[in-house]
Amino acid sequence: MSSVAALLPAKGVWITGLNRSAPHPLDPHVEGVRRRSDGAFRAVYEETVDDLVSYAFGMLGDRGAAEDVVQQAFLELVRAAPKIRGDGRSLRAWLFRGVRYGCLDEYRRRSRRPEIPHEDPPEVSIDDDPLADRLDPELESALGRLSERHRAAVLLRHVVGLSGEEIASVFRITRKAAYALVARAEARLRAALEEGP
Repeated sequence: MSSVAALLPAKGVWITGLNRSAPHPLDPHVEGVRRRSDGAFRAVYEETVDDLVSYAFGMLGDRGAAEDVVQQAFLELVRAAPKIRGDGRSLRAWLFRGVRYGCLDEYRRRSRRPEIPHEDPPEVSIDDDPLADRLDPELESALGRLSERHRAAVLLRHVVGLSGEEIASVFRITRKAAYALVARAEARLRAALEEGP
């Protein structure tokens, strides 16, 4: 519990350290994305793919589905590229929003058509889990008991490290509402951790 307690700030307050004047790593690639430059797409992919897959895996619990959702978000980026607005932070939030919507679509697909287990399920090693070095089993279990929205908020803030402004952009809510959402999600996560498995 002590390692988990370090994840969540006291009283649901967290400081983003957001410095709007500092350049974002994706800033140099935004214009190239708008022009559909292969080099720009490759640079954005390399900069964001690990965080996007970790987020999708945290939401879905399935590496293959997580990778599919991320790939679909990048296909949508190619289609929407000329319409992308803002800077590198906006582009990053756009991708996380796309992955979030992809995860929601996957939830709906699963509820309509339950998957039939394979006779011989594939072997999965710990190396296949993009969150293996980030989440302990107790925390993973507690996250699984949260609603999709609260789980997404906690993962975006504490696993991926998005700022309040970026989370607001992903959820398409105000920054104040994003802070409130994360605070509620943290409170529910704390309660789930106190309840135990």
